[in-house]
Amino acid sequence: MLVFPQPQLLEQRDGTLTLATSKATQCQIILAPDADPIERLAADLVADALAARGTARPSIGASATEGMIPISIGETATKIKGMATALAEASDSSDAHALIVGENGIALQGRTAQGTFYAAQTLTQLLDTEDTGDTVCGYVQVVDWPDYQHRGLYIESKWGPDLMELQDWKDLIDYMAGLKFNSLGIGVYCCWGVQYDGKRTEFLMVPFPEHPELQTPKTIQYYSPASGEWKGLNYLPRMFTEDFFGEVIEYGKSRAVTVRPHFNGPGHTTLIPCTHPEIAAKDASGTPRPYGYCLSSPQTYELLFELWDSIIDRYLAPNGIDWFHMGLDEIWTARGVDQKDPERRVSPWCECPDCQEHTSNELLVNYVVKATQHLAEKGINNICIWNDHLARHGILTEDFVRRLEEAGVRDKVVLQWWRYDEPVLEITPGLGLRAWTTPMPGYYFWLFTQSYTSNIYPHLHLAHRAGAEGADAYCVFDPAFDRNYTCLAEYAWNQTSTGDLYQFKSRYAQKVTGRSGFDAAEPFEKWDQVYDSMPLVGSTLDILLYYWHTYSSARNEYPANVVKALANDQMRSRVTYRKARTHLSRAQVLFAACRNTAPNPELIDEYVFECERLIAVVDVYDIILKGIDETQMALADPASAGKQGLENAAVTFSEAVDRLDTMMAQAEAVKKPYLLPQLLRDLSQLRAYANELNAAASEAASSQQSVEGLQQLLAEVV
Repeated sequence: MLVFPQPQLLEQRDGTLTLATSKATQCQIILAPDADPIERLAADLVADALAARGTARPSIGASATEGMIPISIGETATKIKGMATALAEASDSSDAHALIVGENGIALQGRTAQGTFYAAQTLTQLLDTEDTGDTVCGYVQVVDWPDYQHRGLYIESKWGPDLMELQDWKDLIDYMAGLKFNSLGIGVYCCWGVQYDGKRTEFLMVPFPEHPELQTPKTIQYYSPASGEWKGLNYLPRMFTEDFFGEVIEYGKSRAVTVRPHFNGPGHTTLIPCTHPEIAAKDASGTPRPYGYCLSSPQTYELLFELWDSIIDRYLAPNGIDWFHMGLDEIWTARGVDQKDPERRVSPWCECPDCQEHTSNELLVNYVVKATQHLAEKGINNICIWNDHLARHGILTEDFVRRLEEAGVRDKVVLQWWRYDEPVLEITPGLGLRAWTTPMPGYYFWLFTQSYTSNIYPHLHLAHRAGAEGADAYCVFDPAFDRNYTCLAEYAWNQTSTGDLYQFKSRYAQKVTGRSGFDAAEPFEKWDQVYDSMPLVGSTLDILLYYWHTYSSARNEYPANVVKALANDQMRSRVTYRKARTHLSRAQVLFAACRNTAPNPELIDEYVFECERLIAVVDVYDIILKGIDETQMALADPASAGKQGLENAAVTFSEAVDRLDTMMAQAEAVKKPYLLPQLLRDLSQLRAYANELNAAASEAASSQQSVEGLQQLLAEVV
């Protein structure tokens, strides 16, 4: 049976229960009048799943009507034969549950209401629709519980999430609940270096009424093929302007998903040091830097604690949330944090006289102790910290643990261990601190998609072996990463009976395509030929797009610098690109062919588009190179090839524009609206270049005086 995540114990039995025919519903949901709200939600979930299969929605009541098949949920399932025995086989996890389908009906019950909710999620996946139109469920007994106590996603504050409306967050939570995730981290503050338009990349997702200076306006310009024009988007994050973070937390609670804020620092912070230079790290002359904090100044703690307290008092405490992530990753000297001089390397470590009396490690340990003590005093019992800086600089020692113990926060601190490439990260044993593992399920939705299953699978196995209590993943939510999210859900829930990664991929392919055997596996096999290699996608392929070029002085040279590299092709990378195109062309055809059998055609559309994105970009570069060759031939022999040759080149360059427009229009039809501005912005840079070549060739064909401009463009690449 294709259930994700796969249950710990699933016993199929002979027999099938028909819950509805093509004409009428034959079942009734039995629920106690005083049932917990999440059990009532479980009942609605089952009723909606049955109704979606084409018959009338079954009623929900306290007792069964004669002749109707009962579906007993929660307390009403207690007396069903075999339920007590089944639950006794489960672990003592609050998420544990049992589900029994037999000739007398269906019963589902959890150790808690939350467990019952997860049993309902399993039942909805077991429902099947036969060719006759009947809705059936095979006889089965499921006894289930998770191996990780905490499971979920961490959504970074970045382009995409900053445009998510409240309903988008609710839809995400519903999606997560379907995979039995129970934790959602949301980045509310984080900063990166100078990128687009020569500005720092800063995101603040929640407002602080007492500090109106703290805001992160954004401008994105992109071409929209659907409207046939360039668009300019000037905005603040939707969560910021509409102040609905509390509503997201509340909705998460109703679906058994705990929402945790992530407020980064003292690395990844430029906004606050620039708006409040009194707490910024200082250089040796006492001049505030645009990056990092003075960790010896009482003012630093006063301001940060004021901001944290505001989040706790307004959003967390009213909803009974006692989780807070205080960041602490990547505290290093960085380029791109000074907008006046982006190439300057800036340290986040303060050089004021008080800070100079301590090493950076001493300053950071003192910061961690003060910060965690304060959060604990505010009622935060689960304080998350990234592991990387502490581990890299030898801070994770017995002395560090002793300091936490003395501060009374040792049991409240949760180290989150992360690495998003190979080899995967192993948790350092022997510290006696709580631990989570954080792999990558997909983040750069504006670049080429990736399969991160080879990062997720070993991360979760190694961390479980080391005693980790939680598994979440760092991401921006894009449905195109569904296989990665499902892989995370699979191995966060069940470490023992799910089989290896190949078996997971085979089961997932069957579920998504609605097919079996090689017909299900082949599109994903071709997909994985390209997207299953993190080094290939993250460097060789992604360099074709604009994003990584924005991190350096080369941002103004894109895409001419890529065209030049391809024209010379000293590394023979064009062969790699064309091979990738061949694999994805086949995958695209195969995905499209199974759309009619797929239970979720919209997901198939996501996979088809992610093939098309790379196919089109490779095509565009090939077309541009062809147009450049035609242009050079025309300019080299103006007497015989001149005007006509330039006209032909202009037509070729226009084909590159049209090819991009076709792909970008497909994006507008498929991708979530909140993803589109950033996704299209990067592609629009390539489009603008092809359009510039087209215009220059057209003008040169009609006027000898315009040839010089075309020659200047060619000089950049040949």
